[in-house]
Amino acid sequence: MKEEDVIEKAEKYVNSFGYIQWENLKEINYNNESSTWIVKFSAKQRTSEENYIYKLHLNNISGNISDLQMIE
Repeated sequence: MKEEDVIEKAEKYVNSFGYIQWENLKEINYNNESSTWIVKFSAKQRTSEENYIYKLHLNNISGNISDLQMIE
């Protein structure tokens, strides 16, 4: 999966929740051992308009997204 595809899929996933809105990409890394993309991004809380940093993992083989976490 290309980096651009990973970002697009992650953004759609995040925006589907309704309580946060993707703002911008902070960092993207690929872990060869687990075939997983690690995406860090900022997102705006829809209720408070505050921005926070989140991360998620996207499996390069299956395309599954997991471990969405607020890290700041």
